Amino acid sequence: MKKLITISLMFFVVASSLSYSQAKNNSTRSVASGNSKPGLMNITEFNAGIGLYALNRDYAKRIANLTSILGIGLTRNLTGGVGVGVSLYNGGTLIPLFADFRYFFNIGKARFFVFGDGGILLNSAKTEGGTRYMVSPGVGLALPVSKRLSVNLGAGLLTQFGQKDYGHDSFANIKLGMTYLFKKN
Repeated sequence: MKKLITISLMFFVVASSLSYSQAKNNSTRSVASGNSKPGLMNITEFNAGIGLYALNRDYAKRIANLTSILGIGLTRNLTGGVGVGVSLYNGGTLIPLFADFRYFFNIGKARFFVFGDGGILLNSAKTEGGTRYMVSPGVGLALPVSKRLSVNLGAGLLTQFGQKDYGHDSFANIKLGMTYLFKKN
């Protein structure tokens, strides 16, 4: 687990330093329109993943989920928010409650981001695995559709872990969604 966290942090540092080494950086562009620091936003995403490790257990073979994140621009390139959703696994359903952070940078006219999600997986069925936690680092691309709306495409690694006897499971994860910017006052 320490190796996964270390690798995720190293990836974030490298991606962040790449954005500072650009000759021309339009760091004032928002997520959807590219104008200024984004205000309040909603990010709705559909995620699908394939298990990478112990596929013979429940909640480890495949995942599909729908999430909604209420976020705000923390700085010109950094957004943070709180998300909730529903996750459908091969063994049942869990409810993720998590924090989402995204750092945006430009390469040419393209708007890329690195993201990091982390939180808890709530389980109303009270399965034997107990409480589970999740982390999900990754990268993505934001394509503006209008002044307030953009389409997002991302890929990452979703890792969930719990009690010591449960261990952990990882998924190669693809995200497709949209970001809507609410009107600033």
